[in-house]
Amino acid sequence: MSSLSRNISGIGAALLVLNGLIGAGIFALPAKMAAQLGSFSPWVFIIFGLFMLSIVWCFGKLVAAYPRTGGPVEYANAGFGSAASFQTGFIYYLARVTAIAANMHVLLLYAGYLWPELNNGVVKGVAILCITGLLIWVNVTGLRTAMRSLNSVSLLKIVPLVALLVFGFLQLEFSVVQQSTIPPLDAISAGALLTLYAFIGFETVVVTSGETRSPEKSIPRALLLTVMSIALFYFLVQWLYWEVVGNQQVEDAPLVTLANIIFGKTGGLVMTATAVISVAGNLLANMISTSRLTYAMAMEKQVPTFLARVHPTYATPHISIVILGIVAGLLALSGSFVWLAVASVLARLVVYAVCIAVLMKYQRIHDTSLLERCLPVVALIVCAWSIAQSTTESWLFLVGEITLGAILWFIWSRFKKEG
Repeated sequence: MSSLSRNISGIGAALLVLNGLIGAGIFALPAKMAAQLGSFSPWVFIIFGLFMLSIVWCFGKLVAAYPRTGGPVEYANAGFGSAASFQTGFIYYLARVTAIAANMHVLLLYAGYLWPELNNGVVKGVAILCITGLLIWVNVTGLRTAMRSLNSVSLLKIVPLVALLVFGFLQLEFSVVQQSTIPPLDAISAGALLTLYAFIGFETVVVTSGETRSPEKSIPRALLLTVMSIALFYFLVQWLYWEVVGNQQVEDAPLVTLANIIFGKTGGLVMTATAVISVAGNLLANMISTSRLTYAMAMEKQVPTFLARVHPTYATPHISIVILGIVAGLLALSGSFVWLAVASVLARLVVYAVCIAVLMKYQRIHDTSLLERCLPVVALIVCAWSIAQSTTESWLFLVGEITLGAILWFIWSRFKKEG
């Protein structure tokens, strides 16, 4: 069985983090944050972004300790064994495939502003099939092809966003910039949760550790630098949005409204196209990494081993890629991803908590400084607080997923023994 090639550079790792974080959320988030926190909303990204960095730091340390393809699957296996690894991989896979299906709809929603027919019945179904086919083809035909596509998409979405910031701030009269007022604690708590959710997705890059050059160095660096840069980016976007739009209700996506004000109607159209490209980048990054989950699980014999087959020409886990594309496409076509999405964020937070617990266990048998021992505790508290905010419905769905995972693991374990 062939192995995967290390075709992801340090810049490629950073782009995986960037596209894992910046998808559709940034185009809807500013209005929600402004409504809840007013003039204080930009500062929440800095304050609670720092708390999120404690979780990011933990993943950087885990990559250095276990620099293999699989990310959370590998960490859970090293810390708690195959059963925990399977459950972690199973609920994480469901969360990721749900995100891919949901983002196909988000992409078409934004594209519908430019071409309304895309969201009409049969045309929408055909569009989902085309997106699915394109994602599968780009990923199967080589990691280099996929990463080149990701490079192009990243450039196309970053340039308009940076231009929006630059021209927007040039138009601001800083002598009349509004003063920030600290809102009530319950409003800060709700805003903090939105902020933390905005940073979920950074872990995309750790799943591809086995295909990254010098992952022990490049991935921790990419994680910390990119997440800090994106926290600053969110801060600037939110500040500009509040100063220009305020807390008024907007019908379109908030950043489209902002671009309309700064650049006129053409700016709104460009920002709508940027939203489409941004979601496309998120889809591509998710496809690259999520297909490696089943590959890693197959390598550990936690799922059928044919999922670990590598294409002899393209050196990609082609079967895992095709199956992921088919599952995501079917979910998108049926709309059944909606009920899975309820537990998606909670599942990711639980996966974060499991990974942090693995790091804490790893630290107990290795010499580490007091600061290094404290950061995972902070990260675990941040996860626990975020998890505690989840709805009863989310918990019920997650318990259902874990129960199903336990049943599947029991069946597979019996099958392996009899085989």
